[in-house]
Amino acid sequence: MRRKLFFLFFSLLWTLANAQDTVTLNAVNVTASKIASEMVRPLVVRKVDSLVLESKSTATLSELLIQHSPVFIKTYGPGGISTASFRGTTASHTLVLWNGFQLNAPTLGQVDFSTIPVFLADDIDLKWGSATSNNSGGLGGAVNIDSKTGFGKGLILDIKQTYGSFNTLGSFVTAGYSGSKVSFRVKAYRNSSDNDFEYYNSSVLPPRRMRQRNADFVDYGLMPEVSVLLKHGILSASSWNQWNNRNLPAIMPNVVNINTEEWTRDNFSRNALSYKLFWATGNLQLKSAAFVENQHYFLETRSPLTNGVITAINSENKALVLHQIADVQQTLWTSWKLKGKLQWDRERVNSNNYDDIKRRDLVSAYAAVEGNPFDNADLSLTARYDNVDGKSMGVFPTATFSYRFPFGMGLTLGYSHNYRNPSLNDLYWYPGGNPDLLPENGRTVDLAVSYRLKQEHLKVDLRSGAYLSKVKNWIQWVPTSYRFWVPQNVAQVFARGLENHVDCSYSLGDWQANLSGNYVFTYTTDESENAQVYGLLGKQLIYIPRHHGNLFLNLRWKSWNISYTMEATGLRSTSYADFYAFDLPAYVLHHLALGKEWKGFRLELRCNNLTDKDYQNVLWRAMPGRSFEVMVNYRY
Repeated sequence: MRRKLFFLFFSLLWTLANAQDTVTLNAVNVTASKIASEMVRPLVVRKVDSLVLESKSTATLSELLIQHSPVFIKTYGPGGISTASFRGTTASHTLVLWNGFQLNAPTLGQVDFSTIPVFLADDIDLKWGSATSNNSGGLGGAVNIDSKTGFGKGLILDIKQTYGSFNTLGSFVTAGYSGSKVSFRVKAYRNSSDNDFEYYNSSVLPPRRMRQRNADFVDYGLMPEVSVLLKHGILSASSWNQWNNRNLPAIMPNVVNINTEEWTRDNFSRNALSYKLFWATGNLQLKSAAFVENQHYFLETRSPLTNGVITAINSENKALVLHQIADVQQTLWTSWKLKGKLQWDRERVNSNNYDDIKRRDLVSAYAAVEGNPFDNADLSLTARYDNVDGKSMGVFPTATFSYRFPFGMGLTLGYSHNYRNPSLNDLYWYPGGNPDLLPENGRTVDLAVSYRLKQEHLKVDLRSGAYLSKVKNWIQWVPTSYRFWVPQNVAQVFARGLENHVDCSYSLGDWQANLSGNYVFTYTTDESENAQVYGLLGKQLIYIPRHHGNLFLNLRWKSWNISYTMEATGLRSTSYADFYAFDLPAYVLHHLALGKEWKGFRLELRCNNLTDKDYQNVLWRAMPGRSFEVMVNYRY
């Protein structure tokens, strides 16, 4: 297989080696106030670079975040669940938004990042601390996925085809037309894999290399979008439709039991309509969405001796979520702006894990004032009020102050107060749900510095920061004497850490070099009385590494480019109990890609896990070794 891929790639490159191509871009003028263009908020808002988005366009959002962000991703492997941990928090504390609409499932309260293709996003940015103030739930941070509206670009056609190890096949197509008044496009994709890689299984006797079974998956989706330019505004509609069919492999100690069937069949349709009205000093945006989500999980384990059923789970959840948002922005004077938002969300879930249909209504009012109190300074003050099912959650303020020194140094100080409602599973799961749970309540303080250097050929952006975060009423599922688990507000979590980011670019003639990287130190502990009683005080929360980082280097010469990616994950504990504690070893992975462009075509060969590292991200979940992939892209 590897020889075939190498032969295909180098045969194609040989025919293109001497080709030259020229791409002419229309001139674009961008204007902004001096302060707005120079001020930044270090380590509070981070936009994913367009170069990274393009290089990972056929990957999932989990893969992009692992390799190009400070966020730690807990992944069960290709085709398995992937969840995000911002600043030592859990998956439920990471808010995910699509064009301003929350994607977190009302049942679990979290998002599987392996089901989000980067291909469907035009912009992705990360926010944490004081930058997450306009929505509840993002105690750790938020991921924003946005679509861009454009006019006057003409025909739109972008086709990507990938093929790689383990019979992994991906097809991605964007087609449409962008006129002066109307713009429409359709994005469609299909991604599948046998996912039958070999791995070393150290949990069986004798330890040996094995091939993963029952791990194949097929994901496909369709997203039509249309925008109409009116006299004073833009009317837009979009529909994100997706189907994920995945078989789930057994954990490594159980692979000898072939009498197990486990799979998920999930689908959703997320439909949104928006109208944005502009005037000289501001704008008003009205947005409405209806999300229909269906989740089906099945597990059946039979005895190898009698073929009798040992475990049987058949879980089905059907959710309808309605979103209504009114968002306004008005310039007051000089650099000062006033922002406001009213939002109503209604959740309705029909699940065979609840005793009946469950509903929840959330009404939120948000206000912010932003501006420059004096030269080279930026100040943002916000407040949000939430009401859930007629009960007030209170007022949640944030404040962010940034100052830019004349010599390129920047300073940011932020404070935020946020909360998270229990998920519907926390409240109503049968058996075990606890309707008396309190919302989790968190406060965070950020301090960050940055340094920016801009010369003729060189640009440097260095950022470093520290944070302190405390979350009260942290929800944990704990065992009971009735042989099922119950969620309780038992933990008081204290998270603190350091975040570092570097972004450099250098260009000279036909050469371009881009270097970016992240290093994060995270220390998160439970400081509750319960932790003191059980001797857990000061212990790092499970599955949260203290050290995490990545590095990305891209070199380009004319129409050739080569990129190198490194990801490093530190030691993680998988249990609080000393007698049942498994520490997952730290690991470092290396990835390499080589590409060539020619007359609208792009060819790229990728090698993942270059050193064939054997590792586990989650205990007893196999991960692939060295693998290869070829990508062919045509763009009109």
